[in-house]
Amino acid sequence: MDKKNGLNGTNGMSKKKKKNFFSSVSFGLLLIIVVLSLVMITRPAQQNPVFPNGESYHNLRIAEALKQHLSLTQDPVQETVYEPNPYHYLLALLLIIIPVELLSIYLPLLLGVLCGFIFYRLILLMGVKPKNAAYAIIILSVTPAFIVLFTGLYVLGFVILLSLLSLLLALKKKKTFQTFCTVLCTLLFILLALTSLTGFILTILILLILCLGLKKKIRVFYVPVIISVIAAFLLTFLTNYVPRILGFHSFAFQNILSLLSAPIGFDIFLLVLFITGFIVFWINKKEKRLFHLAVLGLLIFSLFNIVLRAYASFIITVYMAVAISYFFNRKWDLKVIKKGTLLLVLCSLVFSLINQASMLVDAQPDKEMQQALVFFNGLSKGKTLALEKDGFLIEFYSGKNVLLDSNSYLVPGYKDIKNDSSNLFGFVRLKEAEPILHKHSIRYILLTPYMKQELWENQEQGLWFLVRNSDSFVKKYVEQDIEIWEYAPVDQDAINLNETNEVLT
Repeated sequence: MDKKNGLNGTNGMSKKKKKNFFSSVSFGLLLIIVVLSLVMITRPAQQNPVFPNGESYHNLRIAEALKQHLSLTQDPVQETVYEPNPYHYLLALLLIIIPVELLSIYLPLLLGVLCGFIFYRLILLMGVKPKNAAYAIIILSVTPAFIVLFTGLYVLGFVILLSLLSLLLALKKKKTFQTFCTVLCTLLFILLALTSLTGFILTILILLILCLGLKKKIRVFYVPVIISVIAAFLLTFLTNYVPRILGFHSFAFQNILSLLSAPIGFDIFLLVLFITGFIVFWINKKEKRLFHLAVLGLLIFSLFNIVLRAYASFIITVYMAVAISYFFNRKWDLKVIKKGTLLLVLCSLVFSLINQASMLVDAQPDKEMQQALVFFNGLSKGKTLALEKDGFLIEFYSGKNVLLDSNSYLVPGYKDIKNDSSNLFGFVRLKEAEPILHKHSIRYILLTPYMKQELWENQEQGLWFLVRNSDSFVKKYVEQDIEIWEYAPVDQDAINLNETNEVLT
């Protein structure tokens, strides 16, 4: 490595510099703990469930089911085929020894800190200056995607951890324990392939790019990759595991910008900071331009894939750290401009943190929704019509299967089911709705304030109007603008018979 440019880790640093460097790293890791903890603690402090609406509830429910039946082959609520995932088994194992309340907070926190530390070690290995590596960890702690992934029980957070460990072991010079490191790297690749094939492929792609940048021989990871691919395909014949490349979507700003509530998004100010750092690298590191072009290609591709966007959120922090270092070390004609620029950067980081944290803290479910779904759990079994994004939540709290949840896109006929669901929300006549209700055996309908605002603009129309004005629907729950209705069609033949008997008598 180039000692002149400080690319050899902490070697050659003075004691004072080493102290400042380790203080920066410690501050970055401490900031990760503080940020993640505050987000997760604030929700319970407001008497809301610890997790925002989404995948966490599905993973926790499946883990609870695996704890009871390790050889699970079917989703006990949705009654669909269960495809084994190592992350679910890890959660099930931990639930045996750790209460769910503690696991829900400490596991995401632990994964976040581990990912931050491993990422720091990895970028040092790549030749990033120690000071910039420390800055990158600090920036990472306020990155929207990082905050989202490690304040919940997300498969993608576990995938990132496996990827970072795999990359570190594959690239690190193995002077001792070479065989052990190779075996461990192989096991990590296998786990990664079984947890997320998309994450596995992206990790291999990133490894190729890093080998290009570090001028390492590509054969360093031949054996782990080949064994992982063989293991993944063998498992398809032994279990319900289906290798899929997931996460693709069309380009839309609401999918990629955190300001527009993207699930895993970029902050627009941080993107500007990334572009600045990229330009600095491009001008000063001409011999590495091919490498940086590959990184830019990954970022552009991430606009169409949510999994890659999570990886890119880590990668761009290095460029942002370089941009901040450039602003700090540059000779300015006026010091006030330097201070103003650095203040603007600081404010953009703080804004990114506050914006994402606020969205997570204010997200559904709140205590009112939780109370409604706990009540719902006491009702008889039956399929529920609700918004697709609320499916995991309903399954977790009420134990009721739903017409659609966030995994339904994997089910054959998804487009038809989605179309039927959309039509039902718009119907105001019972004779239009009944064929679909019978087709999908729908018994319950959950109406939320969000649905009333977004689907019907707070006006009693569509399905909301129908359930309130038809004898075929029975009100089961109405509190805080949350409504649960049961579809109980009137037996018209029985009514006619009763009316005839009354006339005869």
